[in-house]
Amino acid sequence: MSAIEDSQPRAIASPALQVDTSSIPQKQSLGERLIASKRKLTTRNGWLGDYNYSWLCLPPVPFSKAYNERSPPFYGLNDDLPVVLAAATGLQHALAMLAGLITPPIIFASALNLDSVTSAYMISASLIGCGILSLVQMSRMRLFGGYYLGTGLISVVGTSFSTLSTANAIFDAMYADGTCTSTTLADGTIQRNACPEAYGKLLGTSLICSFLEMFLAFVPPRTLKRIFPPIITGTVVLLIGASLVGSSGALSWGGGSNGCQNFPASGIFQLCPTIFAPRPLPWGSPEFIGLGFLSFISIVLTEMFGSPFMKNISIIVGLAVGCIVAGATGYIDSSSIKTAPAITFLWVHTFKISVYPPAILPISLAMEAMGDITASAEVSRVDVRGVEFDSRIQGGILSDGIGGFFSALFTVAPLSVFAQVRHMTSYAS
Repeated sequence: MSAIEDSQPRAIASPALQVDTSSIPQKQSLGERLIASKRKLTTRNGWLGDYNYSWLCLPPVPFSKAYNERSPPFYGLNDDLPVVLAAATGLQHALAMLAGLITPPIIFASALNLDSVTSAYMISASLIGCGILSLVQMSRMRLFGGYYLGTGLISVVGTSFSTLSTANAIFDAMYADGTCTSTTLADGTIQRNACPEAYGKLLGTSLICSFLEMFLAFVPPRTLKRIFPPIITGTVVLLIGASLVGSSGALSWGGGSNGCQNFPASGIFQLCPTIFAPRPLPWGSPEFIGLGFLSFISIVLTEMFGSPFMKNISIIVGLAVGCIVAGATGYIDSSSIKTAPAITFLWVHTFKISVYPPAILPISLAMEAMGDITASAEVSRVDVRGVEFDSRIQGGILSDGIGGFFSALFTVAPLSVFAQVRHMTSYAS
């Protein structure tokens, strides 16, 4: 579950921090809200405003004067955005968060050798759960005794990447102790059998651990900072990222991390990603390296020369370029896409929820939300000192705890608030 991250030092605001007190919302009557909504939807200013849309959508000429003097207007936390701008920035934010939301369920399904139908459902459930629980996190509902639910900041909720390394270690342990079974092939290669029960244990364990985070939400933030200093949380998150690069990222660049990197003499992983792929190749083949490099360089070029809108979805651009080339050269089998349902709902597939006791402590200690909330507050020019900010921290951690509880019921792995809002705020606001 998530509560604190390495970016805690950002909680110390710069003396030059400018706080826009004019953005503090004022209470309006129902009639005033209706009049404002009518004006918003029936006037040109309400739809378009005076925003510089060419700045947002057109790439600059490299090394020109305009390239170095691009300064968009800043919209505060509660400022009134025109409809078109709000829709455009919301779209780019949704695209930017897409890769981060679908990657964890893909990794979970691959680690447990689940079929494509179950994997597709896990991705859909993740998107549905993240959308619902993001609304809760962005709210700021007053509770009893001065406590709140939600941060009141532009935040999104997604499957915590800190859960990935922990979950993979848990899955490895389950296969090792016989909770999940494996098959030894004729050449001695060990192939994991599908084990949806392991995912159910992850869900049940995260559900139990969510109560700890709900409890931490009522602990004063200053006390939490003393218990989890930046040197500890920063080191943990750094190691999580390094682990993901080594165990999944680099291996996938070469063709796959499902066992084909070991060059077995026979079996379905004799070639990558499997022998049933449209164009299977040995791990590390130049074709795989080239496709990965093409996506990587597309991201770099988009960040260097793209418009602010394109920069914010640079990951999607890189994936799209790689997929287009891979599809044109025969590396993609579209049958799973064609047979997938056009729409799905939660609980179309279910998992037997249970608890895996050895995983309770590791999942309980996977904490990161505090730094993400601080980052979101800073780029929104909200003061990161004082009672109001402490209440945002408290509300965000409580929302994360409740989100962890309901995400398990939604058949979604533990969710956490993301600091990804920094991209949308800096580019679109």
